[in-house]
Amino acid sequence: MIEKYKDKPNVQFLTLNMDENPGLITPFLTEHHLSLIVLSAYSYVTDRLKVNGIPQNWILDSQGVVRLKGIGYDSTEKWEAGMTDAIEKVNAEGAGSGGGNSDVSPMRR
Repeated sequence: MIEKYKDKPNVQFLTLNMDENPGLITPFLTEHHLSLIVLSAYSYVTDRLKVNGIPQNWILDSQGVVRLKGIGYDSTEKWEAGMTDAIEKVNAEGAGSGGGNSDVSPMRR
C-alpha cells in the first residue's frame, strides 16, 4: 500500500506500535524489509485511544477527522482492495464538498 501511494502527498501512512518493548520495532522492520513510519505508542494507544483490538486501520481526512475505521487484517488481496476503495472514497469526498459519513466502515471485519 505504501508503495502504491508513495507519489501522492495527500495520502500518508503511520504505524502506532503497541509493543511494550520499543526495542523490538527496528529488528522487526529490518527482518521483514519494511520501510515505514512507526511510532512507539503503547501508552497513547491503550490510555488515550482506548484501543481494545488490533490491528486497527483508520483513515483520516485532511482535517484529521477519522472518516473510516476498521479492525483486522486479511493477507489476501481483498484487504488491500478494501483499503484502496476506502482511501479513494475519503479523497473524493475531500475533493468535493468535504461531507461524508464518519460512521461508514467498509473495512470492518
